[in-house]
Amino acid sequence: MAECFVRACCVAALLIAGLNQERNAMADEVAKPAGRVRLVLPANASPVTTNVGALLARQVAQRCPAAVVTSGDAPLTVELTLAPGIGAEGFRLDDRPGGGVRIAGNDERGLLYGVGKFLHTSRYGPGGFTPGSWRGTSRPEKSVRGIYFATHFHNFYHDAPVEKVQRYVEELGLWGFNVLAVWYDMHHFDGAGDPKAVAFRARLHAIGEAARGVGLDVSFIVVANEAYNNSPAALRADPSARRGGWYDCAVCPGTPAGLDYVLGVLAQEFDWCADLQPRFVCVWPYDQGGCGCEHCRPWGTNGYLKTAAAVTALARKKLPHTQIILSAWMFDEGEWRGLEKAFAGGRPFADYILAEGVTRAMPGRLPLVGFPEISMHETFPWGGFGATPLTVRARQQWDAAKGHVAGGFPYSEGIYEDLTKVVLSQLYWNDRPVDETLREYIAYEFSAEAVEEVLKVIATLERNHHWRWWPGELEGVKLDLDWFPSRGARPQADPGAQEAYAAVRRVDAKLPPQARQSWRWRQIYLRALLDAELNANGGAPNDACKKAFAELIEIYHAQRANPAVRPPLP
Repeated sequence: MAECFVRACCVAALLIAGLNQERNAMADEVAKPAGRVRLVLPANASPVTTNVGALLARQVAQRCPAAVVTSGDAPLTVELTLAPGIGAEGFRLDDRPGGGVRIAGNDERGLLYGVGKFLHTSRYGPGGFTPGSWRGTSRPEKSVRGIYFATHFHNFYHDAPVEKVQRYVEELGLWGFNVLAVWYDMHHFDGAGDPKAVAFRARLHAIGEAARGVGLDVSFIVVANEAYNNSPAALRADPSARRGGWYDCAVCPGTPAGLDYVLGVLAQEFDWCADLQPRFVCVWPYDQGGCGCEHCRPWGTNGYLKTAAAVTALARKKLPHTQIILSAWMFDEGEWRGLEKAFAGGRPFADYILAEGVTRAMPGRLPLVGFPEISMHETFPWGGFGATPLTVRARQQWDAAKGHVAGGFPYSEGIYEDLTKVVLSQLYWNDRPVDETLREYIAYEFSAEAVEEVLKVIATLERNHHWRWWPGELEGVKLDLDWFPSRGARPQADPGAQEAYAAVRRVDAKLPPQARQSWRWRQIYLRALLDAELNANGGAPNDACKKAFAELIEIYHAQRANPAVRPPLP
């Protein structure tokens, strides 16, 4: 009996070994670089699915010489399909019957994320495209995985060729974001008919179209007492309630004429953006906003809530399917108590509340979304020194918030915090460990062989992230409000700066041309260079620094930028 059992175990082991050899042989065959990839789309593919397929093809073409085709023979087949039942916005990757890989999305958005996972875990080289081995099912944990583009100050979002911004939106979508928010900042313009306003709206619309083209939602932030630069002087707000930024054209909504003005300009905006079908309209209280007149004060619990309720009614009329996010940005304790009182009886007029760093129960039991700041923390000019990875800080912020938020909208002033955006997208998705995300990002964007060395560089750059200032040339860098947060900052030790710069030079020499020349790599390389050169030069820039600043200006299209978002080249 025992002998039979042993013999049976040996036979089973041999069979299993044979199966494993067969499976490994198949994996080896699939893992060979393919110079040609056949992409199979569902029958009668929708425009979004077709765009997702085109995005896959474009990403492969940018990284290797493999051709992605939709007909004919190819050594590798990648099939895209929809498979409801996976779970909202989820995806599944598995081996395709007959060979190749099948990417299934629960819905069109899930298909986008599945393509992202497939691309991010695959490899690219001179021999062609090597498909990744990741297989499995994944579903997002947070429903609001947003990103906010601050389209102002002539930063990247404001001034870069719109096609570059559109491509960037699509690439962020591959990492799991599901909604893009923007602000149509009116204060720049003399009314809706100002040619510059018309052009700016067209730009925002084109960016929104790119988001919707791959299945993402679009949302708009509006200031409660929004106004154009030429608002009537007699209607203007009392600035005594201001917190943070402020524009003198803001209108007091505490009088019928003032409220009519505010609702009139927002009605124009809602009519203009209606075809983008905004998922959210977020109403904002301070920075920029507020009024301290006798009709509006106290703004946070009086004028703001009344105006926000009127804006909500207008939005629901103009945009029937939109949801309202009430921002509690910069609220003090008294305002939180006032909001609790206002929402205590009956149904709150909002659907969500936005705040950052708040752990209290939300008034009206509404879900909370965060607004983590990833662009301005201890750096000025913002993005002025290249890449600003704040991944450890993002993890700490998330750990404090994740138990009581439905997601969030990281605040972005440009592309220099790309690493932090990606980390947050994966935290929103499934609380993914930061190092896992960074390894996948580095292997995808740069090289699998560079992962460990670049990971150490990123850690050094974040550890050495701090205010920088020097008399003379940098002294003129300021916001319109003459605000200079890093004034007087003293040089710091920046341990490891020289080693990090040596590391990026070593990696740079080994990277494939497309990775070496990419803006993602150049801003990491230039940040390491600047840290090392400023460290060696007592904190002041030398010629190497000025050359690096000039290249960053080109990367960020910051030639016309406000000094707050322009690398500090004299």
